[in-house]
Formats: sequence, structure tokens, C-alpha cells
Amino acid sequence: MTARPPLAPHRPLFMIGGLLWIASSTWWMVQLLQPVPMPLPTPGLHSLLISLSFMPCFIAGFAFTVVPRWLGLPPVDARCLGISTTALLLGWLLALVAARPLASAEILAGGLTLAALGLAGLAGQLLALCRQAAARDAVHAYSLAAALALCAVALAIAAASAALMQPLLLRQAVRLGLWFGVASVFAVALQRLTPFLHQEGRRAPWLLLLLLGGLWLRGALDLAAPWLAEPPAWLALPAALACASLSALLLRASLRRELAAALRTPLLAQLHLGLLWLVLSFALEAAALLLASVGQAGRLGLLPLHALSLGFMGSTLLAMVSRVSAVQHGRSVAVDALLWGLQGLLQVLTLARLLGAVAPGLLAPAATGFALLALGWTLRYGPWLLRGRANTKKD
Repeated sequence: MTARPPLAPHRPLFMIGGLLWIASSTWWMVQLLQPVPMPLPTPGLHSLLISLSFMPCFIAGFAFTVVPRWLGLPPVDARCLGISTTALLLGWLLALVAARPLASAEILAGGLTLAALGLAGLAGQLLALCRQAAARDAVHAYSLAAALALCAVALAIAAASAALMQPLLLRQAVRLGLWFGVASVFAVALQRLTPFLHQEGRRAPWLLLLLLGGLWLRGALDLAAPWLAEPPAWLALPAALACASLSALLLRASLRRELAAALRTPLLAQLHLGLLWLVLSFALEAAALLLASVGQAGRLGLLPLHALSLGFMGSTLLAMVSRVSAVQHGRSVAVDALLWGLQGLLQVLTLARLLGAVAPGLLAPAATGFALLALGWTLRYGPWLLRGRANTKKD
């Protein structure tokens, strides 16, 4: 009897991620066009769906695909992840059913609990995979497992917030998962997969530690914001200096002369776009903290956050999951004209979202663009994920 070939783990997880991306972005678009009451405040549910629904699915699919290669282990069969993946999918389906007018908060809590259990299961399986490796250079793999576990904790806290009807707890759960889970993954990936956080051709651990420190500083300030609406000058000024310094350091690292040839590679060029948004995000955060030190807290609103989430994480996610999908499908050209078109749309809608701070009329078009982006990506790559590897390597 012939054994079944292994099912690549990115296929089910990316497919779930694409569908959740469409559902989350469409939900937000509809809410902006025709607002209706929700079981919890709409901004909190929007943050939850955008940060912790589809992004951890893409992260898990990426991790189970590349970590075995990093650690010299055999490929993972996605069927071994079936229970956790199914729980994650069913949990989010329940949560999306509950994210509608007059829906039961108990259903939302149950769905988020099930999704948290599924994500925790995936994190545990990734950790077990890391422990099988004899490779010393496993820090990046362990970081991915820890980040997925933290996202699962954040989902569990979000479930508690729904059960208790506590909007502040929901806000804090999302911020915990975003800054210390999802954002940390993108920082680690930036060092592992690109030459941007390198010195003399080798990875520079101190650059990664500075970046993680900057993200965690911003996360800590974000978590403290409900009780520290206007941080005192003794706190705001050093934090602003740290963010400005990190922005300048990242900009210098991204513009090094030796990167000129590498940036002609289409994938690295797309990842470089994300890095530039990261630079801008830290610069905007520094400006926001300086304004806070003179009693003008909140003047920049969510500009630093959206430059980070939509600009940096969105650009990086789009480039990486598209490349993995194309390469695993047997395509020799991963970054083609269509992917550049999707990436261009993302850059435009990110800019529109930032300008929406002063021109609110741009918010609905930006949300519509994000929904179209999700639909376009899933229509392009979904058939590849469903069919598996092609017989040809021509794009």
C-alpha cells in the first residue's frame, strides 16, 4: 500500500488565514459604511480580528513549513496538526458569527476560547518540534513558538473579556498579542530572512535586541495608556529619544551601500518597503511621545500603530506568505506583476489610512481596499493552496 505524501502545513493554515482575512476586513468595511451595535465596542473587535485572527494562522503556516528546514528536520505533515487547526478554524467561525448585531457575548467568548486552545496546541507542537533539533541556532524557531503561545494567551484573555463584558480587558488582550506576540515574530523574521539587521555580512544580535526592546517599550506604554493618558515628561522624553534613535538606526541599516545589489532582488525589495514603514512608525512614535511630554498626548492618534501594523507587518506578511505559497507550488517566479500590484495596493491603502487621521472620509475607502486586497490574494493563491504542488516550475 502506497503511503500518502505529506500535506504541506502552509496549505491549510494559509487557506484559513486567507478566509479569515477576507471575513475580518469585510466586517470592518461594513461597519464603517453602516455602523451597527455589537456585543463589544466595534474598535476593540476590529483590533482583535485584524491582529489575532488571520495573522497567527499565517505565522503558524510559515513556521511549520520553514522551521524543519532551519533545524535540519524532516518536513511536517499538516495532518499531525489537524486537531489544533480544526479547533482554531471552528473557534474563529464561532467568533465571527458572534461579531454581529445583537449577538450573544457568550458565543463570542466560546469561539475565542476554542481558537485560543487551537493556537496553544499549534504553539505546543512547534515547541516540541524545536526540542527535537540538535542545531544550536534554534533561537528563531523558539521565538516563533513563544510568540504563538503568547497570542494564544491573548486570545484567552479576550475570551474572558467577552464573557465578562469588559471592553478594557479586550483592548489589553489585543495589545498584548500584537506587541509581544505578532510584532515580535516580524522582528525575528526580519533578521532571519533579510540582510537588513546584519553587520559585515553576519546577523547582528544586538540590532535584533534593540528592535525587540523598542517594540516592547512601545507595547508597555500602550498597555499603560488607559491609566497613563499623558505620560510625565521624565518618562516620555527618554522614550521619545529611544524611538527616534532606533528609527535612525534602522534607516541607516536599510540604506547601507552594500545592500544596493541585494535590493534588486524583488522579494528583498518588497521586504525593504516594510522596513521603511517600520522606520516611519518609530519616528511617528517619537513625535507622539514628544507631544505627550508637553501635554499634547493623542494628537497623532493611531498613526504610529497603523504604520507598524499595516505598513511594516502588512508588507512583510504579503511578501513572505506569497513567496512560500509560490515556491511550495513549484513556481520559479515568486514575485510577479500580480504580487507587485497587490503590494502597490497595500502601500496606497496604508497611506490612505494614515491620512484618514486628518481626512476621515478616507477611512472607508481604505477599509474597502484592504478587503479587496484580502480577496485578491486569496483568489490568486487559494487555488494553489488547494491543489498542492504543480507539475511545472514555470510561472
